[in-house]
Order: sequence, then structure tokens, then C-alpha cells
Amino acid sequence: MMTALFKDTIREILRSKGRFLSVLLIAALGCGFFSGVKATMPDMVDSAAEYFEEYRLMDMKLVSTIGVRSSDVEAVKMADNVRGAHAAYSKDVFYMHENKNIVLKCISFNSSLDDSSPNLMNKLHVLEGRLPNKDGECAVEVKISSPDTFKIGEKLTFTDPDDTKKLTDTLQSDTFEIVGIVTSPSYIGYERDRTTEGDGTIVSNVFLREEEFYTNYYTEMFVDLEGLDETDPFSDEYRESVKEKGAAARAAFEQSVNERFNDLYTHAQDRIASATKTTDTLNGVLDMDMEELQAHMPEWEKKAKEARYIYEREVENGKRAYLEKSAMLQAEKALGIAKELADDEDGSAHVKYQAQLDDARSEIEAAQKELDDTPEPTIYSYDRFEASSDYSSFEGDSKKVDSIAKVFPVFFMLVAGLVCLATMSRLTEEQRGLIGVYKALGYSRLRILSKYLIYSGAAAILGGALGSAAGLKIFPRMIYNGYKMLYNIPDISTPLRWGYIAACTIVSALCICGVTVYTCMRDLKEVPGSLMRPKPPKAGRRVLLENCPAVWDKLSFMGKVTTRNMLRSKRRFFMTLAGVTGCTALIITGFGLKNSISSVVDRQFGEVFVYDGIAVLNNRFSYDELENEINSAEGLADHMQALINEVDLSVDGQKCMVNICVPSESDRLEEFVLLRNADNGQKIVPQDGSVIITQKLAENLHLKKGSVFTVTETDGKKAEFTVADICKNYAFHYIFVTPHDYEKSFGRAPVYNISFIELAKGADTDAFRDQFLKSSSFYGLTYKDDQSRGFLNSMDSLNTVVAVLIFSAGLLAAVVLYDLASINITERNREIATVKVLGFFDRETDDYILRENLISAAVGILAGLPVGRILHYFVTVTAEVDILMFDHRLSISAMLYGALITAGFTLAVNAVLHFTLLKVDMIGSLKSVE
Repeated sequence: MMTALFKDTIREILRSKGRFLSVLLIAALGCGFFSGVKATMPDMVDSAAEYFEEYRLMDMKLVSTIGVRSSDVEAVKMADNVRGAHAAYSKDVFYMHENKNIVLKCISFNSSLDDSSPNLMNKLHVLEGRLPNKDGECAVEVKISSPDTFKIGEKLTFTDPDDTKKLTDTLQSDTFEIVGIVTSPSYIGYERDRTTEGDGTIVSNVFLREEEFYTNYYTEMFVDLEGLDETDPFSDEYRESVKEKGAAARAAFEQSVNERFNDLYTHAQDRIASATKTTDTLNGVLDMDMEELQAHMPEWEKKAKEARYIYEREVENGKRAYLEKSAMLQAEKALGIAKELADDEDGSAHVKYQAQLDDARSEIEAAQKELDDTPEPTIYSYDRFEASSDYSSFEGDSKKVDSIAKVFPVFFMLVAGLVCLATMSRLTEEQRGLIGVYKALGYSRLRILSKYLIYSGAAAILGGALGSAAGLKIFPRMIYNGYKMLYNIPDISTPLRWGYIAACTIVSALCICGVTVYTCMRDLKEVPGSLMRPKPPKAGRRVLLENCPAVWDKLSFMGKVTTRNMLRSKRRFFMTLAGVTGCTALIITGFGLKNSISSVVDRQFGEVFVYDGIAVLNNRFSYDELENEINSAEGLADHMQALINEVDLSVDGQKCMVNICVPSESDRLEEFVLLRNADNGQKIVPQDGSVIITQKLAENLHLKKGSVFTVTETDGKKAEFTVADICKNYAFHYIFVTPHDYEKSFGRAPVYNISFIELAKGADTDAFRDQFLKSSSFYGLTYKDDQSRGFLNSMDSLNTVVAVLIFSAGLLAAVVLYDLASINITERNREIATVKVLGFFDRETDDYILRENLISAAVGILAGLPVGRILHYFVTVTAEVDILMFDHRLSISAMLYGALITAGFTLAVNAVLHFTLLKVDMIGSLKSVE
């Protein structure tokens, strides 16, 4: 049975639905935004983990410098902690797209493995169409930089990057029809494997059946380890477990590769020795007379046939196979000389074949030397983080969202809590008389307090729970939809995280109920008689401005009244001021972050990259040949060849993929890439003995002048460099090295693969590209504008996050301003009725009340500028992704937008409140409350 007090509480909620819903909405906004943004990181990580598990992403990748054979795979399968293993073929090819050759990677998949096989890994996720099931079919991946022709039904024609070879020597065909569009868990983002072909960048992958490849050795092996299913795939525990459990697989692979190498080496050595012995024998043949030749002819013919049989049965592919083949064929050819010598009458054949036999000996000696110089095989093992930089980037980007969640939503909730404080304070002040009646009737403080706790608690709990639940479903999906432009993980799952809902609801209830207890206890300390009388208005007092007659005397009557009213109720003024300041700061931060992100493109492609385009060179031509070809192009103003390759940089156990840039003429680099010192902005140029690295790379890996790091090239060759200077750069990581230092460190001269291009003023870019690419010396030409446009598109993901922040901050600003202004009117009903009775027109009444809102908002906006600047700096520092350097300066436009939006909301609220003022009842408001 409900008590009278409880019934009155229900009636109070129904009587003041607007106020109740206002508290509920504020709680919902704060909790929803906080829980939604905070849950984005675990939702992204968990969704990725589910995707990796469903599509069986490998735990380890193993490769060797002599390839992978089936025997290596079987050896790894037998190792401890290995659940399954399988190998794949791959081949880098050229594809003509928009008048330039881009590099694609053809990768095999085993169509015979089903889901029950432990050896199935890196399973392809079919988004459209189907997987290839017959010759001449392929599947392509969804990727934002993939060519537009990647559509089902289109046919792709590839060529071998080595124009001296036919692609059909490696693949069954050079033309394939697209039958499916897929994603692979091995390639979830923009980064692809490195290549030595073209410009060193693989644009996209193409998936073919194993049967399409002719090669009899694999390029890489994938391993699935046991006991890792319950481990967070992005955790340090996972990496340590892979290292520990994968040690046996690596050891088995290394042993198998070394045994295979030793067998190959021994066989090759035996064949060369046999060929040497044969040539020695044939040397004696040349010294034989005719009768001896005739007698030994049948025996030699038999040996020649045996040699050919052995070679064809046992020969292996690769470099050593070529050496064996050349030696064996020379030996076999020497055996055949005997027949011609038997018919030699004038001795010319004897002289001729003696010379050829000498050449055979020389070739065998060269083969022996080359075989002796062949290095021992090297094996490489990679975990998920090492095999794909996108794996680490995905984790890093999710952490960046979490970093924003540590600041922005907390500030958001503080502003929301402030409004709740004002709302509940006003409720208890309005019901002072009712509280006095309750006390006079004998209700205890606790029972009276329970009414307002039920009121505020219901709003807080309902708002917190509903807002958190909605936020958990809405915000992660909105934010992730932006990141889907960077990552190919199909979708994000947004479960209701009950822990987040409970935590946000409890915090919301504690804050709002705490405010309620504070305001109620202040009144409950008074006696019933005092409470049942209206609270006397605050006494008017002189304001500081009255001491300055030169200003005060010039104020109008309304101006003086407004000044006194604002300073008489300081609590109301500062509460409005704090609310407007917070909302302005949030909006400024949102727009500032957007400008900081977009400025990356302008700075990188305007201040750092000052070339017009980059030509990809065919490095099978010499430096001078390429120079002559480039100089012959019409419309060219200047150029410079350079080497740009992706390499791995490691220091103190940390690893990062960077671009190494080696300009052919270091002193001219500033004509195409302008480097400035990160501290003082002065120009710097690479010089012998000085390696320059970019600022973000230095910050990520804690490098400074004098730091030593290791660079590993695509072929595994390593070199150490020392940091001499750090330059400004806004996108990606670069190290700049002179040709002398490159050759000194790697033991070989740089092979330039690109040329920076500067066009003549007024040159037609399309015409220049068309005539430039007619030469076989160039693989492609990309203009800087195309690069910046593509990069800007990739930045849209972060702009989605920013748009969510701006929208949420704007919504909060509207609610805060309306609530605070409504409370102001409710508190001053009698005062408003009085000025109406005194004959104030509607416009004058508006000025009397709403002018205070405008002044409070104006001061709040001004105060929000420095607060927004501080908040913006903190957010930009924590939100930077690994490859980008945001501009930490707050733009004038961001401050202007923040001020204008807040001012716009203020004017809109005042327009709405005008109708509220019209409805104030003069008689009802002025009647005595005694």
C-alpha cells in the first residue's frame, strides 16, 4: 500500500514532467556519450578478435631465403604446440591502371581445405560473388586503393615485372576473370607486403587457386599454435605466448631448411665434381689417336645418357640448379665431341673442341666459386604484429579513441552534472514551503529526503541506464564506420556491456542524488515555521561599477538593473557561465581537432613535398639512360632521381615500418622535399655522415640526436645508422640518407627507383603523363595532387569521430542553455509578474530577463576560448595516430565556429523562452504564499 508521501512523489513527477525529463535527458546524454566512446576501443578489439578467430588468422609466418618446400611444412606440423600449418605461393605482377603499371601480389589459396581441417588458415571472407573454382578465375580484395576495374566479371591482364620473362613461366595464364570480392584476415588495412618491383609498393592482392602456379616451391608458411584461443590477440601475453609456443615450430623449420640446403649443396658439389672429372677424362680424349677413339666410343655414349638421366631426375630449381645445369651440359657436350673427332681429317675439329673444353673448365670453375660463395639460408619468423603493421595500427587507433574517451566524455559529464545541480537545487528551493509542511506534520528528515531522492534517483537511473544502453549501440558504430575506410574488418559488434551501464548509472545516481541530499539538507535544518514562509529576496547592494560614475551614469535604467540582478545572484550567474564555458570549449575542441587533422594534408603536400609528381623508374635501365629519357620529355622543368623503399626500423626491441629516401643529389633535395629542423624550423639537407629522421618517428621510438637504430631492407640486409638531425614531417615516417652513406652501410650502391618531377609553368599534366609513359623506361607517374587527394580521403575516418564529438557537444550546449535559462525564469516568476504589472511591454520584459542570458553567454564564450585551447591541445596530443603529426595549434576558425554555434544556441533558446515569458500569470504569481 502506497503512503501519502510516495503518492505525492509520483504526483510531483507527473506535475513537473519537463523538469524530470530534463534531468533524465542530461543524465542520458552524459552517460550515453561516456559509455559509447569508452566502449569503442573494446568493441573494435573484440570485433577484430572474433573476425580473426572465425577466419583463422595465422599465429606465425615462416619464410626462408631458399623458399619453402612441402617437407618443411610436414616438419613444422610435427613440432610441439602446432595445431596446423600450410604454405602458399605468391608472385608480384604488373597491372596497367590509368596509364601506369601498378604492382599487385598474386597469392594462392588451397581450395581443397575445408573448415574442419586444422591446416586451414587466413580463410577468405567472401563479400560478393564466390571463390575461384576453375582455371582463369581470381578473387580480388576490397581495398580503398584497389583499381576501379576490380569488379566481378572484369578481366585482369598481368605482366611480369621482368620484361625479359614471360608471366606464363610462373602462372598458367596472364589473364584472369574476377569472380569474387573478398577480405583476408592477413590484410586488414592499407599496408601490403613490401616488394622490390616498381615503386616498391604493392597496391592490392589477387587470390588464385594453388593450381594456377607453376613453381615447385612456396614463398611462405603459416602456422596455427595451440593454447591461444582464450588469449586476447592484442595483448602482450599473446605475443609472449606466441614467442614461447612457436619456438619449436621455428626450430623445426630451421632444421628442415638447413638439411634441405645441405642436401642441395652436396648434390650440386657432387655434380660439379663429376663434371670436372668428365672434362678431365675428355681432355685425354683429345690426345687419343683414331683407333683409341673408336674403341672407347660405345662406353662414352652410355655415360652421356646416364648423365642426362640423372640430371633430369634430380635437378632442383633455383640458382644452384642453374650452375649444375651449365656444368652438366658442358660435360655432356664434351662427351659428344668424341664422335666428331673420330671423323676429323684435317685437325680443325680438334682445335675447335679443345677451345670449347677449356671454356667448359672455366665455367665449371666459376660455378664452383659461385657455389662456394652461396650464403647459408636465413629463416624469418613473424608473429601477427610483425607480419602486418596494420595489425598494430588497428590496436593503436582503437587506443587513440580510448585516449579521447579519457578526456572528452569526462569533461562532457562534468558539464551535464552542473546542469543537474542547478535543476535539483531549484526544485528543493521551490518546495521549501512543502518541506516545512512535511516537518510540521511530523515526517522525519529521512522520509522527507526520500521523496526528492526518489525523484532525482529515478531520473538519474533511468537516464543513465537508457542513455548508456543507447550510447553503447550508437557511438561505437558511428565512430567505427569512419575507421572502416582504413580497415577491412567487416563489421563491429556492439554488445550491451552491463559493467559500463552499471558503472555509468551508479555514477549518475550518486552525482545527482548527492546534489539532492546537499540542497535538501540545507533546508531541512530550518524549523517548519521558517520553511513555510517565502524565502526573503537577497538585499540589493551597490556593485563595484557604481564606484565609476563615468561608466555607471551612462548606463540606461535596464542596463543598471541587469548589472545589479546578475551580481545579486552570483551562484546563478557562475553556474550559467560554467555551463556555457564548458559547452563552448567542447565545440571548439571538436572543430579544432577537425582542422588539426585536415591541416596534415596541407602541410605535408604544401610545405614538405614541393615537387609536382613522382615518376616510377624501370631500374633495368642504367642511371644515364634514364637521365637521357627523362630530359627528353617536353614540359619538364627539373627532376632528380632517388631511391624510396619501405624498410623496417628497429631500436631497443621496438619495430616500425618506415620509408628510406636516398636522393641521387643530396644537395638538391630541398628543391623537391623541403626539410626543416623540428626545433627551430631552419632548412636542413642530408650530408655524408648525417642521417635525418622525421619528428613523429623520433617521438614514437624515443629517438634523439646520437641515437643508433637498425634498418632492415626487403632482402633482409641490415645496416646501422646514427641520428644526426630530426625534421618536421606530418604524414608517414621517413629517414633521409645520402648515396655515400647508403653504399657504405649496405655495401652496395643505391638503385634509384623514382624520380621527383617538376613541371614547366603552364604544362598540361594529362598530356605530359601520356607522352611520358610511352617510354618503357617508366612504370608510372603520380602527381602530388592525386596523392594528397587520396590521403585526404583516408583521413575521413578521423573526421567521423570529430563529427560525433561536435554533434554531441552541440546537443549538450542546447540542453544546458535551455535548462539554465528555464530555471532562471522559474526562480523569478514573481519578479517577472511585477515588471509586467508595472507596465513593461513584452519586448522590455524580454530584455529585462533574457539580456542576462546573453551577457552570461557572452562571458562564457570568452572564457571558453582559453579552456577550449587547453582541451584541444590535450586531445590532439592523445589522439594522434602513429603515422601522423597533428597541428597542435588551435585555429582561429575553430574558435570562431565554437563561439558562433554557442551564440546561435543562446539566441535560439531566448527565442523559445520569449513564449514562456508571455505565459507568466501576473495575478497568480503575485498572490501571497502565506
